[in-house]
Amino acid sequence: MIKTGLTTTCALITGPSLRRLSSHAVFSGVQGVLDQLNSSGRYSRCGIHSGESSVGKYGAIITKTQGSTLDSPVVVILGWNSSRGKHLKKYSEIFEAQNFDSICVPANPFNTFFRAGTMVKKIGLHILDLLLELNCQRRPVFLYAFSNGGCAMFFHIMEALSYPTEQFYQAVPVVGTIFDSCPINPNISSLKATKESVVDMVKSPILKSLVWCSLTVFVPPVIYFNSTVKRFMSDLTQSPLNCQQLIFYSKTDRFAPYQDIDSYAQARREKGISVRSKCWDSSEHVNHYREHADEYLSELNSFIDQCLIKFHSEKEL
Repeated sequence: MIKTGLTTTCALITGPSLRRLSSHAVFSGVQGVLDQLNSSGRYSRCGIHSGESSVGKYGAIITKTQGSTLDSPVVVILGWNSSRGKHLKKYSEIFEAQNFDSICVPANPFNTFFRAGTMVKKIGLHILDLLLELNCQRRPVFLYAFSNGGCAMFFHIMEALSYPTEQFYQAVPVVGTIFDSCPINPNISSLKATKESVVDMVKSPILKSLVWCSLTVFVPPVIYFNSTVKRFMSDLTQSPLNCQQLIFYSKTDRFAPYQDIDSYAQARREKGISVRSKCWDSSEHVNHYREHADEYLSELNSFIDQCLIKFHSEKEL
């Protein structure tokens, strides 16, 4: 039986019971390493004690599991637009069950589409501040991005870590990145899908119409003239962040064309990056885990094993 490392929550956050993990061995290749690390002692930073969670700036939920140590891995869950803590919790719990600390940050659609180079960048830099406060300079870090919202935050974190002119250049060791239902090319041909992805979250018919019309008017200028949006896909493809990558997507996702993701994955492979991808014939946007739980967990667990084994073997050199 897998020990869950269940968290005690602060600020009236209560998480659901840990979802039963797949029968595949979870992070089996590094369990012995993690057990040794877990014996090195507990810690308390950011005012959060082991076994607690807290809500911070921009809705960030920081969780420190009871078994985590100064060397335990950390996962940053970058949520989709209008996601909430309870949505992201089912993903962070996969990692928390193995004594990973986690940071979950939901995305705001207004920021994603209209403040990509300002507010989203500010949030990305705040996440890096949180990682430093969690003493992540030598801890293996995973970035896990969902849809447009999560990928927009990922973009600014990636830039901040990758270039010598940036404040957070190589500040934390990112050992693996995971994309779910992204990345997609934010061009004019994706405008309809972009509008549908936002309008689908609105319940009122009248408000739906207003949001649709507003997006029709205001999004095209952003696509054509916003410097961050214009260079988004090319810079993401050419990123110096050369850690291993895993991508989940499907051929029936209305909001994330699989052709865009295929092209991105191939371009990264041509740069020599190790990219694993799982494309299903059918599953909905950011719903791949729910519809293909066993396969999803198997791919994810294997990827995490692979990344941590590489990190610890390189650390010993």
